Amino acid sequence: MDRINGLSDEIICHILSFLPTKESALTCVLSKRWRNLFALTPNLCLVDDLEVGGCGPNLVDFVDRVLVVSSNFPIREFSIKCRKSIDSGQFTCWMIDLLNRGVVNLDIDVIAGPHKEAILLPIEMFTCNNTMVELKLATGRFEAMLPDEDVSLPSLKTLFLERICFYNTDFCVLGKLLSASPLLEELTIRCVGSWQYGSCCRNVSSSTLKKLTIVCTPQLDFWDMVFDTPNLAYLEYTGLVPREYPTVNLESLVEAKLDLSFCLGISNPTNLIKGLTNVEVLELSSVKTSEMFYYFREAIPVFGNLFRLSITTDLEFYNWKYFPILIMISPNLHTLVIKGPLHADECEGEYGLSCPVKVLKITEYGGKSGELKRMKHLLEKLACLELVKVRACAINDKEKSRITKDLLMVPRSFNCNIQVKFSEKTNYYKHYKQKGGYCYPAMIIQDDPSPDSWH
Repeated sequence: MDRINGLSDEIICHILSFLPTKESALTCVLSKRWRNLFALTPNLCLVDDLEVGGCGPNLVDFVDRVLVVSSNFPIREFSIKCRKSIDSGQFTCWMIDLLNRGVVNLDIDVIAGPHKEAILLPIEMFTCNNTMVELKLATGRFEAMLPDEDVSLPSLKTLFLERICFYNTDFCVLGKLLSASPLLEELTIRCVGSWQYGSCCRNVSSSTLKKLTIVCTPQLDFWDMVFDTPNLAYLEYTGLVPREYPTVNLESLVEAKLDLSFCLGISNPTNLIKGLTNVEVLELSSVKTSEMFYYFREAIPVFGNLFRLSITTDLEFYNWKYFPILIMISPNLHTLVIKGPLHADECEGEYGLSCPVKVLKITEYGGKSGELKRMKHLLEKLACLELVKVRACAINDKEKSRITKDLLMVPRSFNCNIQVKFSEKTNYYKHYKQKGGYCYPAMIIQDDPSPDSWH
């Protein structure tokens, strides 16, 4: 302890900055000198009721104390995760204080008030903010109003907005935020409905953006959407297909994950589909998305770079006529992943005479006769297969043995190997039960403890 006391306050504060806030705060009892040192660390991280008594008055008092004691001491990172209510006005005051201190990373995940009222974001968060590099606003309801001028986020690289509404009606909020952020590389927007009051502008235009996630609950407004993002490498997009995509510039796109719904006769995804030409990894995360590609198949380009394709199925709505559409026009497709149960229907389909798929992964397999029939069809049509990985579920060892034997007996090329793993983490029985089957508990098998990593 004497050696530590011999260190300067600056070094001690640096050491404390590597500890969780709860632990660094406990050092205040060591001596009078240590009473306030934890408040002079550049990083403040508070998580739920695991920290300083929870998100009630104790937390409010604690944060107030830290900000008072540290006076104008710069805070580089402020992170708070609170599932209990916190006063909106108090929270806004904290934000203004932190912004005045030049906070670099701001991560807010809170719920305000006993009735979950909206948190009003201070205007200073978006004006002349020269230091902010990362801004995350999650979980709670946030409201904001951008000024007509002076919006400036020159250092911002990551922006995460969840359940936020801007009350501006005279200009495109998203466009203003993007133009004010010349270094922005990652943008995430998650919302229920619209992120702007009135006519929501959905123009994503940025030459620096590399990762974009837009997850919005479908609303029947059909506003057009623009993707003018020439350097975008990753796109995750969930929502309702609008009337039009007037501009789509995705020339650098490597990976796309799509979960889209559409209305025939109104929605038009043509330009978006054509803009995916260069994608290397593509995931169709819903049956509706596969259906969209089927109905607008004339717009699908040749996917010359597509290496991995993931398709989500279900027992209720998936029609296997959707399945061959992308496979037939992907001359370099290596890995095909089917996320969901297999089942047989009247549609068998052709995948092209030279389908190049070498690896097939099935994530939910129960060994029913219809599934086995579909498996036989896949292995027959995918003539270049070298490896088939099946994640299966069985109720006992006898069932596991039967499933494994059936799969190994499926006709296939001499070079094709089949790997079967049994896992407790599968949605197969949930799907089967929905169709009237009997749901047995899954077996726990040691050789596949983490199925998610197997995808």
